[in-house]
Amino acid sequence: MEVLETAVYAEDLEKARAFYEGVLGLPCFQYQPPRHAFFRAGKGVFLVFNPHYTAKEENLPPHGAQGSVHVAFKVAEEDLPLWAKKLEEAGFPVWWADWLRGKSLYTRDPAGNLVELAPAAIWGLE
Repeated sequence: MEVLETAVYAEDLEKARAFYEGVLGLPCFQYQPPRHAFFRAGKGVFLVFNPHYTAKEENLPPHGAQGSVHVAFKVAEEDLPLWAKKLEEAGFPVWWADWLRGKSLYTRDPAGNLVELAPAAIWGLE
């Protein structure tokens, strides 16, 4: 079993798309403002929903989140400095974390969600 999809929530989908597609490089394959933006992320998908719409679903169970949520994307550890530079140049501050098995970096997306870029090795995965 592996993760097929994961989601964060943002009211401003235009800013979310600019961050996830424009800065992180995730291809957006479905964009339906004001409800959602869907991105390819490796073998799975990454979803950004506007909680004002998904909390009132009629054909699906209502869902949403308030406050910051966390997502981590797998990247090569040797690429972390390049990602840090790219994020900072785009105006997104970066925080570093040292783990037993390596390093990762954190930033916040335009909606305030905590976004981590990390090598799989920090979890003992490859």
